[in-house]
Amino acid sequence: MTVEIELKFIASPAAVAALPECLSKLKVQHQETLHLINTYYDTDAGLLRSHRFGLRVRGCNDSYEMTLKSGGKVVNGIVHRPEYNIPLPTNALDISLLPQEVWPHGTEVAELASALKPLFTTNFQRQLWLVSFQQSVIEIALDTGTIVAGEQSEGISELELELKQGNAADMLALAQQFTTVEGLRLGSQSKAARGYQLLNANESAELPEMTVLVPAAKITVEQGLEASLEWALSQWQQYEQSWFEGHAQAQKYVSRSLTSVRQILVVFGGMIPRKATAPLRERLAELEQQLAAKCPAQDIIYQPGYLQLKLALMAWMMNKGWRLFVDNKSKDKLAGSFKRFADVTMSRCLSELKEAFAKQLTNDGYNDQQVRLEKQIISFYMLAGAYEQSESLPYIQTWQRLFDAQGDRDVLRRAALEQPPFWLNSGQHL
Repeated sequence: MTVEIELKFIASPAAVAALPECLSKLKVQHQETLHLINTYYDTDAGLLRSHRFGLRVRGCNDSYEMTLKSGGKVVNGIVHRPEYNIPLPTNALDISLLPQEVWPHGTEVAELASALKPLFTTNFQRQLWLVSFQQSVIEIALDTGTIVAGEQSEGISELELELKQGNAADMLALAQQFTTVEGLRLGSQSKAARGYQLLNANESAELPEMTVLVPAAKITVEQGLEASLEWALSQWQQYEQSWFEGHAQAQKYVSRSLTSVRQILVVFGGMIPRKATAPLRERLAELEQQLAAKCPAQDIIYQPGYLQLKLALMAWMMNKGWRLFVDNKSKDKLAGSFKRFADVTMSRCLSELKEAFAKQLTNDGYNDQQVRLEKQIISFYMLAGAYEQSESLPYIQTWQRLFDAQGDRDVLRRAALEQPPFWLNSGQHL
């Protein structure tokens, strides 16, 4: 088994044309062009997809390879995905060659093998550059071609960076050099995910709702900060993809994702000085202003500054950029319990909401409080993960209905204020 560490970009036709010249300036160890045909397999019921597996057979120059990839995880916006690669004598799938332990407990491999069938294919040209950059060796692949699922097809136009040796920070630094090429955006979907999407092209995809962050148990405040930023960046990527797919409300949710990042920096601001986050906050605020006006996705997302901001945030997360600015007292706080921090912070959020909505407001008064209300709702989503969502979600959604004005605002205001807190109200202050 190997672990694939990669960063993917979607490239416009103009970017594809400009990239080879940009890449020619790098220290290239090896360069080649391949023609790849991949066939992806699953059962009719989508068993592999339900376990976040991708299974394919790849053909290249009369040689064949079977690959099984798991869903993996995203760390600082970079995908870390375990994969198994098995050479095959022909293009015939043979999952008996994979280790038994890769499958969920109780899987009957022979039964699974008989149930698998080809679902879709990818057929593309891959231009490869193996480059030395700083302390790392990184493979750069430019893929152009087609995904075909039944009668549906979709173009492939992607730039992928895969870490072969070294560290992911170097890969991010290399990615920053491509931000001068207009027409690149971070990609959040694998080719397999896009193939499954094509298979279900007749199903209307709904815009994903904001989710409660559910962190690991007994983490520190600093780990909670890292998890919160991962959570916000993941939602930003999801809503950006939905915006490109034409969802009418997605632009608003992209803007809300930016607000989420800024609110995270505020929530943890008692430990991280403003000077540590000032450049990020300033650029996030500027982008939010651009998103205030309705516009096509490509007019914003393909701007070099947009990609530079996202990569800068990812680098700040990866390098723990706040640590250069915190004193010993703040370090002690960051080493404390995130659960306790969340409880205390949610109590502060509620106090602020009580102050804002203690009395009936005019329509203008409610409108004046919208920004404040949205930020506290985001904070609840970010901090409520230690509790059952059957308790936390109804509480948050009651405030969300007030934000969305889903009815008489005064009735909604009173309903929100009358809710008992679902968290442990310690009454302590950090």
